[in-house]
Amino acid sequence: MDLARSALVKSDASVTEIALKLGYSESSAFVRAFKHLEGVTPLRYRRAVRRGRPGRAGRV
Repeated sequence: MDLARSALVKSDASVTEIALKLGYSESSAFVRAFKHLEGVTPLRYRRAVRRGRPGRAGRV
């Protein structure tokens, strides 16, 4: 998940692109895993961190 968090914050790649680069066959599996571990969806995480509100991004 460290790579996923980094990619979400430091790149403009889509969630699907990130999921595929991390070895997920479908983005939905990545989204479920990310939400399970972080408490928020990847897009919510990205938005919260980029807005400077990491407290709203799950376990940042």
